[in-house]
Amino acid sequence: MKNGTRTELMAIPIVAVAFGIGIVLAAASEAGIWAWLLVGVAGLVLAVLLIALYTRRHPHPAAATPPPPVAAAPEAATDTYRVLVIADESCIDPAFPAQLADHAGGRKIEALVVAPAIGSRLARWTGDESAHTDARRHLDDTVTALAHAGITARGETGADDPLQAADDGLRELAANEIVFVTKSGTSTDWVERGVIETAKTRYAVPVTHITLPAA
Repeated sequence: MKNGTRTELMAIPIVAVAFGIGIVLAAASEAGIWAWLLVGVAGLVLAVLLIALYTRRHPHPAAATPPPPVAAAPEAATDTYRVLVIADESCIDPAFPAQLADHAGGRKIEALVVAPAIGSRLARWTGDESAHTDARRHLDDTVTALAHAGITARGETGADDPLQAADDGLRELAANEIVFVTKSGTSTDWVERGVIETAKTRYAVPVTHITLPAA
């Protein structure tokens, strides 16, 4: 039997219960407190049935649809160190490109910088664009600093979820390493949320966390 047919059949007893409640309500005004208690119990049962029916017909999207696999970009050349940088702040500290150079081991460096547009749920509901403005500034500052250090870099703003931002970045760059960059004294809670540890088990390439000093 198809799901739609089963759902329609399930609606029959619900309608019957609703009809019965209507009859009880008509008599309850003269029957006293016990009739009203019966009406309350019947109403509760109806509410539970309606919730169960709605849940079956409208499953949570996350449970119904598994996340798509991450499609990697073409394999990187061995003479180039390709790094995906997920940055929550402007990475203008001179130590940052030096750390990337250490990881590159003498190879030419190509960097893709993704700056997640981190904002509150309230900001997203109200259409507040300040998170995207900040992400664009962080991105421009970081790409410019890397270019001044002789590193080929490009970038884009990304999803507010750093792991989703990394997934999207890997579709554009066959990275040899993923580097999550945070700055001391900021409100980013990637470490506390377990983002770094999750990333280390999520991706086949090495994952590094670099903490820059506060400005």
